[in-house]
Amino acid sequence: MMRRRGTMSHGRRKIEIKKIQSEDARHVCFSKRKAGIFAKASDISTLCGADVALLVYSPAGNPYSFGSPSVQPIVDRFLSGNFGQAGSAANANPNNVVQQLNHQYMDLSKKLDAAKEKKAKLRERLDASVLSEEWAWANSIDNLGLEQLDRLKDGFEWLKGSAEARIKDILNSGQRMAPPPAPMRGGPVGMAPGAGGASSSSYPMWGFGPVQMAPNQLEPGSFQAQLAASNGMGNMGYMHHRMDGF
Repeated sequence: MMRRRGTMSHGRRKIEIKKIQSEDARHVCFSKRKAGIFAKASDISTLCGADVALLVYSPAGNPYSFGSPSVQPIVDRFLSGNFGQAGSAANANPNNVVQQLNHQYMDLSKKLDAAKEKKAKLRERLDASVLSEEWAWANSIDNLGLEQLDRLKDGFEWLKGSAEARIKDILNSGQRMAPPPAPMRGGPVGMAPGAGGASSSSYPMWGFGPVQMAPNQLEPGSFQAQLAASNGMGNMGYMHHRMDGF
């Protein structure tokens, strides 16, 4: 009988568990073992229906986590001390979602109310700014620009034409001109009555202050004769009065 020649096997040797001295080898071993332990955790969750959460820090201090179904619900369940509840940890605190939605709703409601209040204040400031700019023309005509002067001129021309048309209508109809109410600061432009009466028509505001136009103290007969001779406002003997000054 012949003896088999060769080396004798020592069998499968157990690797000694101790810290690996080489830093590079240590990082490589960590990556392989991390993947292996995560795979084992996934297997136990799938086979047994268990809720599993793993958290591992690398030698460099980087965290790695694995959870089935997810890490956060399992950690919340553990911290709350509700260890005996069966079923998935995702349903451990069903009221959490409702509470979070309520908080979000309250925050959005507060932001909406603040936005509405800010909008109202901005609207008030805008209206006040437009009004103050409109009536700032009454301070001094010397401070007006070309565009503002053109608008002022157009306004007076419109007023003159409207007054001429109204006077002609009154004279043609034989009506007497009734006195208007007392003019108000910032109100519409009117015509103050003289001895012979004046129009009570209302005119729109432009923003250059109230103006009154009143006829001279003439007898009705001579006033009508002068109107017929001039056929306009230029020689009608009307006086312009500044009520508040430009």
